[in-house]
Amino acid sequence: MSAYFEYQVDGAVIRATDDLIDGRAVRVSAGRNPASAFVLIQIDGGIAQSVGLEEAVQLEKGKRLRFRTFEADHTNMFTVNERGWEWGADEIGEAEVRDIAGIPDDHDLYLDSDADRLIERGSAVPLSGKGVEHIRSRKAAPKTITIIVNARKHQVKTGTISFEELLVLAFASAPSGPNVCFTVSYRKGPKPHPEGSLLPGQSVHLIEGMTFHVTATDKS
Repeated sequence: MSAYFEYQVDGAVIRATDDLIDGRAVRVSAGRNPASAFVLIQIDGGIAQSVGLEEAVQLEKGKRLRFRTFEADHTNMFTVNERGWEWGADEIGEAEVRDIAGIPDDHDLYLDSDADRLIERGSAVPLSGKGVEHIRSRKAAPKTITIIVNARKHQVKTGTISFEELLVLAFASAPSGPNVCFTVSYRKGPKPHPEGSLLPGQSVHLIEGMTFHVTATDKS
């Protein structure tokens, strides 16, 4: 069994022999000197809260605590879905909000204090204004992709498409009759089977640019 404990500061893994250290020791171990010039934020377990210089930090074997440091003399407050966090900079990246608050990728983030404005992917949220910045999340609207059915482009929702839905896209008025049968084949599909065919009642997962060939055959 290992005789040390691990924690992470700004992405760097640091080892300690004692299970109880303080905020000052965390800063110094990461080369943040003088320690008093830096804000230390713990971002584990769905929290983002400041750790004081003399505040105790309990380390556990098998669990690597995560910290961020900021050269600053204050913290800013923000909330995500009514849960509050602290941050040591005057802005926070959209990806960091997702990481800290555990927001899934299929949800969008919105600034509640700016007329419910969408926070674009990869952008930053300013935190240095007056008061607390409030952020909310909600499930993103379905996105569309382009597929090709019988040489014609169609915009469809992401996800899967069925044999029957492809017939509708392929024919403005599908042939009918007791002797009519349909075949559906595809290429440029998802791995590990980028090519294949569908039978009635079957579906296939869609990817951008996927190509389908739908034919009707009269067996009479």
